[in-house]
Amino acid sequence: MRLFLTAALLLLGAAAFAAPDAPRVAVFSQPGFPYFNAPASLAPKSVAADLRAAGVRADLLDADALADSSRLNAGTYAAVVLPYGNAYPDAAFAALRAFHQAGGCLILSGIPFTHAIQRQADGSWKDLGNNSAAALFGPEGIGVGGFTGGQEPVTLSPADPLGLKSLGHDWSRGGGVQVLDRATLPAQDQAIPILTEGGQPAAALIVHHDPAFNGAVDVWTNHPTVDEYEVYDAEQMLARGTIAALRQKGLLTAARQKTAFAALDKLPRPYVYTNLTLPALPRPYPTFQPKTPPPARHLYVADVRHLGHDQQLLLASLQGIVNRAQPRIYLLFSDDDQFWLDAMQQQGQTDKPILVDAPLSLVTTFRREINGAVVPDPKVYVSPCVAVDIAGLDDLVIATPDLAGQLHLPVKNDLRGKFKGDADAFRYVRTHLLSRLNPYLSLCLDPPLLGSQVDDVIAAKGMAFWVTGPKVQDRPGADMTAERAEIEATFARLPLNAVVRGFWWHGDGVGLDEGPGVSLGSRFGKVTTVSDYVSNFSVLSGVPMPKLTQKPQPPAPALDPSKVYLAITMSDGDNLCTWRGYFRSYFNDPLHGTFPIAWGMGPTLIDVAPTIAQWYYQHATPTDEFLCDVSGVGYIYPPDWAAALKDHGGAFQSFYDWTQRYMERLDMHTVRLMNVRAQDIPRVGAALPRVPFLMPDYGIQDEPTDQYTYTLPTGQPVFRAVSFGPGASRLAAQVRAGAGATRPAFVNAFVWNWGSKMSDLRQMLDDLGPGYVAVTPSQLNALYRQAQAGKQVNQAAKRE
Repeated sequence: MRLFLTAALLLLGAAAFAAPDAPRVAVFSQPGFPYFNAPASLAPKSVAADLRAAGVRADLLDADALADSSRLNAGTYAAVVLPYGNAYPDAAFAALRAFHQAGGCLILSGIPFTHAIQRQADGSWKDLGNNSAAALFGPEGIGVGGFTGGQEPVTLSPADPLGLKSLGHDWSRGGGVQVLDRATLPAQDQAIPILTEGGQPAAALIVHHDPAFNGAVDVWTNHPTVDEYEVYDAEQMLARGTIAALRQKGLLTAARQKTAFAALDKLPRPYVYTNLTLPALPRPYPTFQPKTPPPARHLYVADVRHLGHDQQLLLASLQGIVNRAQPRIYLLFSDDDQFWLDAMQQQGQTDKPILVDAPLSLVTTFRREINGAVVPDPKVYVSPCVAVDIAGLDDLVIATPDLAGQLHLPVKNDLRGKFKGDADAFRYVRTHLLSRLNPYLSLCLDPPLLGSQVDDVIAAKGMAFWVTGPKVQDRPGADMTAERAEIEATFARLPLNAVVRGFWWHGDGVGLDEGPGVSLGSRFGKVTTVSDYVSNFSVLSGVPMPKLTQKPQPPAPALDPSKVYLAITMSDGDNLCTWRGYFRSYFNDPLHGTFPIAWGMGPTLIDVAPTIAQWYYQHATPTDEFLCDVSGVGYIYPPDWAAALKDHGGAFQSFYDWTQRYMERLDMHTVRLMNVRAQDIPRVGAALPRVPFLMPDYGIQDEPTDQYTYTLPTGQPVFRAVSFGPGASRLAAQVRAGAGATRPAFVNAFVWNWGSKMSDLRQMLDDLGPGYVAVTPSQLNALYRQAQAGKQVNQAAKRE
């Protein structure tokens, strides 16, 4: 398969390409700096390498250099590239403005100069909030212009000043973007469209003739995002924009611009998988997630909270190997683990445990069940992930050399020096281990986090991996582009509806990040189950539990045509970590049960931790309702689902067949959909014919109020989210706005769980007043159907 060349190779191959008289350009590059409205995987060093390949001298400047006019000035550099989108370093603003006033060119991404970022005393970066004034003209502005809304399809400008036609893209695929507001530019300045939306420039060259910035040529590279080309497009736009600006300033001839564009045309493009047929492999268990056998009545329980990470990882790997045949080891990583151990006994699933005072003695107790140790390589960042794979396949605990020696364990597989880097390690897994691994289970987790989450992955012989992000490319062996390519090649060899545990995010820019990661999995028909902070699943999953039944709800209140009925729907229950302890605090709150509330829950919790699922069902009140979260049996984006596969329709129905079965196992009556467009919702409704109604959206959508609640052709009502929060006053204001003026009204009051507590929800209802009535989702559906039936009767009477 074709891969991107790494930035290092480009640097080596392109450094000699730039002529001595080539213009010199600065590229802002600051480890840890936040991205905003720009791809988090966009690496500044790759942009610099592209420019060198196009014959332009390019230097990387950090935030300190950018703020120093002795280093960033128009005498040294013709242009500066700002690849972090809306974000810019607040301390560098004065130097950037002086550079611009002297005729220096600004090559911009996102909606530029709208989010100032301030360095904190501890070295972290703080977003000072949205402020578009800095981008405008005036004594305090930097003069790149402002923006306005736009929702129409984006098209390539006929003039094509960046030579984008050669890329062969359909730019309308990514949807609408905000556009440059020409009214914010002085009359003397010229905007040359690159991409247009409704006749307005979505991306443009700005040629300044106004005295304030005379001679500068800026480039807005804002553009629609098409996932598989997201980083490639961003790099191309920035590099081509720089070339076009230099040509406009007369620093490049037309011939050199043509040569530069031709060089950029030849840069490797991302390989895009299409029309794939995935292997039709039998699922090794009848459930969606793997389950262990029923646990031993008396578990060996060891408290590992005081141990170091290496010791915890060793014991978690031992736990996975031992518990494969029968769960016998239970480890206390936190207070939550003790709570659920007690709950297992209270529910009659286990008896009094066998307490282990010296946790590492478990190695001696179960020595006959392991074959030795596998040692990761500290010089290859993802080596611990490969060690997880080998641990499960060969019954080896994961150990440092010192730990292996201390415990008298033979090192059967030493990974030190075995791989050149991360991509090489994953290539080894794909070519040497994949055929032996469980094709339906993988764990996406940042290697330093590996520990309590690995036990049941090792028990089920799953695969572990991680894709590094732009902030950590200094880690040993990191190469995010090559890593992603290897994971895509692996996903192409794994079956439909395979599960990705863990999480794609571990801090902004540390990994692939949530949106791109879930989208990547979705494209290949892989289902994300968020579970980056879990433990003891190799024990909990062994508890048999065919189904759960929700508490009976009281009848819906009598329909009052003057009221607004709202169902409060709590977010993020697809994250299995939230059920270990976070939501328990809501259920223990004195306000719990005093008003209706719906809890999104990842339905495969009944597979991996039925004890936990049963506890919540038992402690629910008649005013609680559990709904399927998010998008189905696992976390996907329906518009992206199976996009790389040949049989899109069959894959879509297969996912929702699993969803229907699990909703019925947990007595759930509706599902929250995420990242869906209006045209996606009827497709889901048709795939779930036994689901009576749908509740799409993670937060407020940009829809007219009369399109929040409606009925599909299948007869299923749709209640789109009208709120997000956080906090009582904001929630109340959002619900009022979303309800509109028509009465009765029926709204989905989505609540972002990380930002609102039970007291906030109580205060929101008090703020809304008696005209707003809280109900469960099922009651909302019943009331809406009743109102619609009454409306039809009235319309029929009028016709008569």
